[in-house]
Amino acid sequence: MNKVESLGTVITTDVLILGAGGAGLCAALKAKEQNVDVLLIDKMGIGWNGQVPIGGGILAYVYPEYAEKWAENVTRQSFFFNNQDWTYQLGKYMHKSTLDLADMGITFFRNKGELNILNWGPNIYVTLFDAPKSLVALKKTAKARGVKMMDKIYAIDLLKNGDTVVGAIGLGLTDGKTYLFNAKSVIVATGNCGYMHEKTYSSVLGEGAAMGYRAGAQLVNAEFSSSYVWGIKVLGKELMGIHFYLYLENARGEKIMGKYYPELMTGKHSVYTFDPRVIDAMQKEVKAGLGPIYINLTGLSDSEIAGLAEDQVEGLTHLMGNDTMKLLREKAGIDPSKERMEMWPRYLYSGGGLRIDINGMTTLDGLYAAGGASSNSWSGGGGGQGGLGVQSAAVTGFVAGENAAKYAGKAKLLDIDFNQAKNALDRVMAPMQQDGNTDAYDFAYRVHEAVVPMKYNRQREAGRMKEALGIVQDARNKLSRVGAKDFHDLARYHSAESMTIAAEFTYKAALMREESRAGHFREDFPHRDDKNWFKWITIEQKNGAPRLATLPVPLEKYKLQP
Repeated sequence: MNKVESLGTVITTDVLILGAGGAGLCAALKAKEQNVDVLLIDKMGIGWNGQVPIGGGILAYVYPEYAEKWAENVTRQSFFFNNQDWTYQLGKYMHKSTLDLADMGITFFRNKGELNILNWGPNIYVTLFDAPKSLVALKKTAKARGVKMMDKIYAIDLLKNGDTVVGAIGLGLTDGKTYLFNAKSVIVATGNCGYMHEKTYSSVLGEGAAMGYRAGAQLVNAEFSSSYVWGIKVLGKELMGIHFYLYLENARGEKIMGKYYPELMTGKHSVYTFDPRVIDAMQKEVKAGLGPIYINLTGLSDSEIAGLAEDQVEGLTHLMGNDTMKLLREKAGIDPSKERMEMWPRYLYSGGGLRIDINGMTTLDGLYAAGGASSNSWSGGGGGQGGLGVQSAAVTGFVAGENAAKYAGKAKLLDIDFNQAKNALDRVMAPMQQDGNTDAYDFAYRVHEAVVPMKYNRQREAGRMKEALGIVQDARNKLSRVGAKDFHDLARYHSAESMTIAAEFTYKAALMREESRAGHFREDFPHRDDKNWFKWITIEQKNGAPRLATLPVPLEKYKLQP
């Protein structure tokens, strides 16, 4: 028997993809076009996992002739803080990406057979797709084209030969087997970190960035990734409508948006669930003792309420504005036209992703990343509009899949290093060898106390962030009290570990950046500081600990100059 085979079941492939959400499936389909063997593994049920199926079914779109102008606008909106290489690539790729997704089986809103592109504002275009069925459609196409898949496999650590990534360790959650996957190239597409603090996005827990970090890959811009949305509390779901913000009021029944953003009260504006202005207004009202915040649609007819949401298309099952009202009636027994409803500014996700180049490759040879597990800094705070998250996942998936497959087509399959694999496996399995007196979920809740409250993670200040970081580090230290009886317990342990890493890196980078920029707000440093902070923050492992460093934004090589 080969020494490595004594550690577990060895499976070889050309391209190994970790995570089968939108980015992972796009990567698999594009990689397969290069006529290589592709293996896609996921800890959940492929086709029903990830963030896309429970999203709003909105896909950002840019007309090819407008792509250059779009990228220029994003760059200027970000005050030139973005990665212009990726901004231009994303803008130019959106048209082709949309057509590719349609060709791969996703159902789109069509008019006379053609994709229907909707105008949602000045030079803002989207198309609508059937989100709940989207990954099932991609899965069906991927299988038909020869992509191999393995469900319920929890990938935890990467395998290396020298400085090159050659595979990953996975736990079989249903068969109880330990797997060692050996590949010519690996794509991490496991999403960002949702911290398991509420129903949606509960499967994205930061494992990809954590395993990349442990392998020596570099992360970037962790401080910008925190996102809050607003929704109806009783449903625990964001409100996807674009004009509902007009009906937000405080406990006294006073409209709140005009107090802080009067420009939104005249004319027609599309204000999405992730718009920071709404969260800001809600937070200020609550801090002033005027909470909770409600949405008051009483007295409006069904058609008037419908007019506040996005376009509803017969035949698409996307859960958007009007569907939220339907859910209220059917699931909560609430008639939104007869009673006001308490709102919930809720935390969505965060976690710095693996730094990737224009080809989707990380800073490690053989390792690529896509979707929320990657960070390409294309935005830098500019270009906010509905549907860019899904489009970014698709484009980064397509780019990583194509280039990882080309890499695999030229590379030799390197052996797994036995000693590195054994050390990694010993680390992974360690909780199985100890008698724990608590469950890993206890520490997940402890991490929630540090990352969810707005006082820590949105309106940031050094003292409060250090307090939050102390909570995270205390939770991480107490993980040694967790024991695992089976692979399910073991998966919970490593999920908790990944969450603490994501939270720790978010706060350390946020403490280091002494300014306010894009989605990073510092009460103690309220202004943008281009003189001292026109640079990205990187994180990588050095001597067993995270080292934070800065990387100047490389303006000298970019097309646009300030």
